[in-house]
Amino acid sequence: MTIGCSLANAGRAWIRALVAGLAAVAGSLALGQTVTVVEYHHAAFDHYFVTYLPDEIAKLDNGTFTGWARTGQQFLAYPVGYAGTVPTCRFFSTAFAPRSSHFYTPYAAECTAVKANPNWQFEAQVFGVFLPSAAGTCGNGTKPLYRLYNNGQGGAPNHRYTTDLSTRTGMIARGWIAEGAGGLGVIACVPAQSTPVTAEGMWTGTASTGANVVGFVLDTGVFYFLYTTPFSTITAGVIQGNAASSGSAFTSSNARDFSFVAPGVFPATISGSFAAGSTLTGTVSSQLGTSTFNLSYADTYAQPASLAAAAGQYVGTSSSSLGNQTVTFTVTAAGAIAGSVASCTFTGTAARHGNVNAFDLSIRFNGSPCLFGTATLTGIAHYDAGYRRLYAVAPNAARSDGFLIIGNKP
Repeated sequence: MTIGCSLANAGRAWIRALVAGLAAVAGSLALGQTVTVVEYHHAAFDHYFVTYLPDEIAKLDNGTFTGWARTGQQFLAYPVGYAGTVPTCRFFSTAFAPRSSHFYTPYAAECTAVKANPNWQFEAQVFGVFLPSAAGTCGNGTKPLYRLYNNGQGGAPNHRYTTDLSTRTGMIARGWIAEGAGGLGVIACVPAQSTPVTAEGMWTGTASTGANVVGFVLDTGVFYFLYTTPFSTITAGVIQGNAASSGSAFTSSNARDFSFVAPGVFPATISGSFAAGSTLTGTVSSQLGTSTFNLSYADTYAQPASLAAAAGQYVGTSSSSLGNQTVTFTVTAAGAIAGSVASCTFTGTAARHGNVNAFDLSIRFNGSPCLFGTATLTGIAHYDAGYRRLYAVAPNAARSDGFLIIGNKP
């Protein structure tokens, strides 16, 4: 066992309030529900922290606890008392001031040992998990939660908890140490999120042209695929349309390629196949040519988008038939949007699309000299917490033009 670091010191009065809050939230959960545990990263400390508490999440998102940003990762857990689970103990310490520390363990012996350590304050049993087998395997309906230790890098210990195997592999490559059962270091078994049966999801990968591709296929069948110029991170266009996914087939006959390089809007078709929650491959054809794409499902799609995390001021680029222009805008925690590009102003709203990592977007332009006059364009937006970046894309009603906005928080 090695104890890790998380939040900066928030003060003993806050700690006392948190203990009460932990107990209250845990007690309010009904059996059969799950809780969503959200991960944060402190760039200056290179520390990770997880919490499911709404008050903590709000304060982390709005900057009350400074320096923290969502990584985009999260996992599900059970309420304390869920049949067959064991409670997870949470501890707090200021032994590494100015950095403070949180530590989680579902093992009774480990919990007892840390309680006996005067440097650590027991906060509460915060959520339930199943324990893995000695070999690190998990039962049906659950998946492994990995625990990794930074081996004291940076002068203070820290743990990271993740269900993503590629994240675990990346941390091991950085010198972190796996802790837990089996060869991979499984600390617990947590609820497996349901796997989609259609092509719905967020998809990332490459095209045969060398372009990088990030795509969203919504539950409505509407899709948006953003692509770059070959072998770069410079966005070159968006392919948008409606798709049918039946069996393993993914097809669209009404796609439009909104190219910011050609430039222009070109009718396109897509023919491909998918494995739900895994891969999406196919061919896209238009008068610009034919290319193939190979994409993988991004687990972050299943993590509900947060307006609190996305709220802030942005500066970036707006692309349309007018080319690339500088754009500035703000997003509030209530989803209100206001901004300007060149001398054109606009307002709008963003609202979470269901329980996935995307926002429904509506932008109204305020007349001349705006390219779209007083039209209202609807589309989607996505906030990348790791890069503090917002993507917003929408076609006009005729799908003869549209915009792509990529904004960064300063």
